[in-house]
Amino acid sequence: MDLPCPDWIRHAEQIWSRLDPEQQKRFSVQSDIDEIFVFGQSQTTAEDVQVLSGIGTTYPVQKCAQSAGRCRERGNSSFKAKDYTSATLHYSQGLCHAPGDSEQLALCYANRSAALFHLASYQESLEDIGRALAHGYPAQLQPKLLTRREQCQAFIRAQPPGQQTGTVAPTAITAGVSLRVSLEKGRHLVATEGKCAGDVLLEDQAFSCVLIPGEVLLGGPEGRTKQGAEGPKGAFGSEDRCCHRCLCPTLCPVPCPGCSYTRYCGQRCQQQAWQEHHRWECPLGAELRAAGVLAQLALRVALKGGLRQVKRARGSEVKARSQSKQEVPEEVKERESNDEKENTCGQNTTSPSAGQTKSVLPSSASIQMSDLCVGCHGDAYQYVYSLLPHVEGHAPSLRFLYAITIATLYQLLQQAGPPPYSWGGVDYGTDSSDGQSACEDPVAGEWNPELSMLGATALRHLLQLRANAQAITTERVSDKCGAAVQASQEIRVATAIFPTLSLMNHACRPNTSVTFDPGYGGRDPDGAPPLITSVTGVSVTVRAARDLTAGDELLHCYGPHCSRMKVQERQRLLLQQYRFTCQCEACLQDLQSPPEGSHASTHYKCPKCGRALQTGAGVYVCVRKGCSGQLSSKDVEQTLQVIRGRLDQALELLDLDRPDEALRLLQEALSRAKRHLLDTHQLQGKLSDTTARAYASMGNWCEAASHLSRSVSWVRGHFGADSVEVGQQLFKLAQLHFNGGQAGQSLSVIAEAQRVLSLHRHAHSEELQELRAMENCLTGAL
Repeated sequence: MDLPCPDWIRHAEQIWSRLDPEQQKRFSVQSDIDEIFVFGQSQTTAEDVQVLSGIGTTYPVQKCAQSAGRCRERGNSSFKAKDYTSATLHYSQGLCHAPGDSEQLALCYANRSAALFHLASYQESLEDIGRALAHGYPAQLQPKLLTRREQCQAFIRAQPPGQQTGTVAPTAITAGVSLRVSLEKGRHLVATEGKCAGDVLLEDQAFSCVLIPGEVLLGGPEGRTKQGAEGPKGAFGSEDRCCHRCLCPTLCPVPCPGCSYTRYCGQRCQQQAWQEHHRWECPLGAELRAAGVLAQLALRVALKGGLRQVKRARGSEVKARSQSKQEVPEEVKERESNDEKENTCGQNTTSPSAGQTKSVLPSSASIQMSDLCVGCHGDAYQYVYSLLPHVEGHAPSLRFLYAITIATLYQLLQQAGPPPYSWGGVDYGTDSSDGQSACEDPVAGEWNPELSMLGATALRHLLQLRANAQAITTERVSDKCGAAVQASQEIRVATAIFPTLSLMNHACRPNTSVTFDPGYGGRDPDGAPPLITSVTGVSVTVRAARDLTAGDELLHCYGPHCSRMKVQERQRLLLQQYRFTCQCEACLQDLQSPPEGSHASTHYKCPKCGRALQTGAGVYVCVRKGCSGQLSSKDVEQTLQVIRGRLDQALELLDLDRPDEALRLLQEALSRAKRHLLDTHQLQGKLSDTTARAYASMGNWCEAASHLSRSVSWVRGHFGADSVEVGQQLFKLAQLHFNGGQAGQSLSVIAEAQRVLSLHRHAHSEELQELRAMENCLTGAL
């Protein structure tokens, strides 16, 4: 979803192929983004706009009463089955599809209030009752609704007052962290004093983000089917469960009045999104989805930045280049130019975001982060703009695709109404009742030639995002089996750009841990303060993953991690996307070991003595001298295929609530794995984890804990003793001991899980809160 959809890519390729060779040649050597955008505009016609709009029809965003009715019927079916969570989500889908003047809108609000009532979400239920009445809920049905309102009010009065959390600053840098600039690494962050593992180093707020549609979450009706495919029509993805502005999880979103796709966690997020970008995106919703997540994010960043900030950033860029030419010696200029062209790492792996920015900031040795004032949005945009787009690093055909895409969206934006007020247009004002202005009757405005800067700026951000966008991920846990050990899956829910996080360089074995958090605070019932006060956008917290000393650079992983991927694959992916050859400590170690010509040891077991096998010429031979044990590559592959097959079948049976059948398959796979695989093989860890889940779903907590302990040992050896993966496994193990009544073992595991997870999670994270609750319960009992 990052790139445009295949149909639009093919259309852009056709336009490129129709260019004569001289035009292609001239475009290929262009490096000025303004010129690239102008060329894209010159090749974009009204027919291209129609093509993108036609493709957009496969991503419908229009309101439809019939669709709303179908969603409500599915909600009614779930409600009758007492699956109130699914019912709430179905009713929410209906609300998003229901036109503002249709009866379906009131009916969906009323039905959702009933589902929320059964989920004990009384405040949310009360709000939906008010909305149903305000939108003309039928008079003959109102008595039941009014009775539910009285019940909600009674429950709310009986509840203790909620506690508010503290407000998190948009950007906070701890003392002892500085920004430094060098020709080898560009801008990068360095610890200027010792830091302990778990210390918070940086908190940053995303300048902007775009939610990724289509991620079907685990559990419920949207889980995996028996064949391993996605769930049935009407499945709930991340776009159904998350606020489209701050990514806050929500069962009862506030829909956009203008389109059926976008929804928010509350009125405040809806209004802020409307002011920042959605008033112009709403008419282009289908085309933006066809254009891809990165194009939408690029346009969103430009809209939010505004003409004044762009002019300021351009002026700073011109000034910095002028100073650079005057102050930097010729031999240094040549080194810097070669560095930008080759995009290779320095000693500790230069990231593109670091290497891209040295033409904007002064080349001083150290800059205190507190002096940069990156907390306010204006300065944050300067950081985003200053990331170099690496124009030469993109293939000419990809640059052309980007230029045509942005030029087409720019034309659609012009057709949709007057220019954005932040770019010199008219501020329509906002209707406080729904957060939407009267876009149906826009105020007349002119798109003067200067506003082509909006398109060029969006193109610049699109070129930047390939190397600087951050994938926002979250751990989704299935609630299908209702047991303590569940299937979990890390999914990507959004793509974002962070002004300060982008300054950190990459390492395949990083010394920091990065945690993303949604911004709560969108709910604002009846004008009251939000129940949780925090940043109303996505934030990131960077912690020290191990002890740091003064002078250590802060490094985080861009994706390819040494514990998950071999060095050759890591370097290939990093060079392909980020335009540098990684030379971090982990890569250098992996490249040097084993020595060339030696046989690499494997995780396969010798059939004679049980030692490790090593690779040979078409066979695996025992590492022990004098042992003649060996296996053919075909035998090894067949064994692995059987074990993986049993594991996959068992996972499907667990999703279907058939743990006894799954356990028989798992026991067979474990027996085979014990004969042929060492304990260090990854399948051993997966088998132990899945077997623990099967026993837990049957209520056999002791056996579940025994198998999960073996999984913890494998995870610890593979990912490291203080890794977040170990913390997550220890969290599950603590739950098993707790459920099994083993207080001593549970307290011991809780303490270790708290220590490890504290290196990676906020103190208010769900895991740490639950660990504290279990600890308090056990301590009180003892």
